[in-house]
Amino acid sequence: MPNCARRSTPQSPGSPTMAVSVSPSGSPTTPSSPHAPASGSPRAEGGYVAGAQREHQGALRMSTERVVIVGGGFAGLSAAYTLKKRGITPLLLEGSERAGGRGKGEQIDGFSVDMGAFVFTATYDTAFRICEELALPLVRSQMKFGHLRGGRWVTTTPDQSLRSFVRQLPAAAAMGFLSPSGFRAGTKVMSQIRRQSDYMSFASDSPLAEIDDGESFGEYLERLGVPPKLQVTLSGPLKMILGDPAPAGQALMRAYIGETMLSDGEVFMPERGIGSLSTALAAECADVIRASAPVSRIVVADGTATGVVAGGETIEADAVICAVPGTKVADLVPELPAAVRQALGTVSYSTGCRVVIGLDRSPLPAGWHGAIYAEDHDAPLLMDRSKFLPACAPPGHSILDLLIGRDRAKELFPLDDETIKHELLSAARRNAPPGSALPGDDEGLFFRVYRWEEALCMGEPGMLAALAEVPGQLAGSIDNLFLAGDYMGIPSVNGALSTGENTANHVAGLLASPTG
Repeated sequence: MPNCARRSTPQSPGSPTMAVSVSPSGSPTTPSSPHAPASGSPRAEGGYVAGAQREHQGALRMSTERVVIVGGGFAGLSAAYTLKKRGITPLLLEGSERAGGRGKGEQIDGFSVDMGAFVFTATYDTAFRICEELALPLVRSQMKFGHLRGGRWVTTTPDQSLRSFVRQLPAAAAMGFLSPSGFRAGTKVMSQIRRQSDYMSFASDSPLAEIDDGESFGEYLERLGVPPKLQVTLSGPLKMILGDPAPAGQALMRAYIGETMLSDGEVFMPERGIGSLSTALAAECADVIRASAPVSRIVVADGTATGVVAGGETIEADAVICAVPGTKVADLVPELPAAVRQALGTVSYSTGCRVVIGLDRSPLPAGWHGAIYAEDHDAPLLMDRSKFLPACAPPGHSILDLLIGRDRAKELFPLDDETIKHELLSAARRNAPPGSALPGDDEGLFFRVYRWEEALCMGEPGMLAALAEVPGQLAGSIDNLFLAGDYMGIPSVNGALSTGENTANHVAGLLASPTG
């Protein structure tokens, strides 16, 4: 496992401040973020747009200077980690048996397995920096995928060179890019993404919310005249992971396309998976984490958050950072103002089911990272994890990931693990990639099934824009309450880490303020 050596936590002068946190294939490299907005662009910081942050200044009324962070996923861990770096000692109460949320991983007989999130894209600036701080080397990779289209397999790579373009002409034709209508519409879609590249970013200061209007992704494709065959190409990978992208906001869905189909398609991961990042963050905060302690309510009295109720115990606090999924916030804080409730009502998450199988061989054709069945609603996305991350499997071994979203994932949830594995493998084997070696039902060194009722944040059109207003709406309504999570930034691991960090820095600044 990468070096996760503990370091001493810096302390501020004087008595330490107390914070409490509670919860219901390549060379290692540290990439830069090439798609950050221009310096003059407005920046959202942890869900606190600059103006809203100024409005919130002075809204923190302190006595014992205790801070409670509700939630132990990436946002909560990032907040706790940041507060500790600022000399504030956090206590994190996590509802489940261990912190990490959707970023948890497992170690199984020498294999490193991610339970949820599994990839960083090129603009994950906060994630890259935290990995560097925690001595987690990153592996850079380009994705080569097979696509089953019209009954035959074609391959693509995001390489933007002329040679690659010529080599991929058959794939472009099969995927609908070369028909007259497909070429016109595809050129429009890609040209608009390139023109708005400063917005099409998952960076911590991405201004994507500024172009998040009321248009859905499906309406956007129809407006540009994208023919059905090309719609399958643009929507297929999103459907397999996110669910149906058509009702979601066009801005976020186009950002996903821009991050994966453009920018040379580079992805980055800690060499032993994203689970190693949540493990390292949890190790840094081990002395302040109390697991199996779900929070049932955030206490609000006279317009001020004064603590939380966890396991029947009331824990007093002078500031509360709520870092649970956006769909859970209103249940914890009945006193939320109507405008905040309305904004949170735009948040939704995809449903996902993931099967992981350890193998003593490579399951996919040589050079393939994954395989996409864009036209088959029952077939999963296949990924050979060891092609991305060789260190995640012992030499000569592989990890096969099978991922499915949409309604199909919900249909699988009630089934037992063996049946889910059989269903997904059978669907994949019906049209197995040529030269592949997909396992039989009884093969494999081990397997795991992970069910995620709330996997990836999607939301209605306008969700990002609506949530950008929430910090200002909270100011003056409920003092000492702050929200963090992927939904408060650009929905992603980087968004969760960034909002946790920025919100913690904001609170730490208020703690240090003479008027705090």
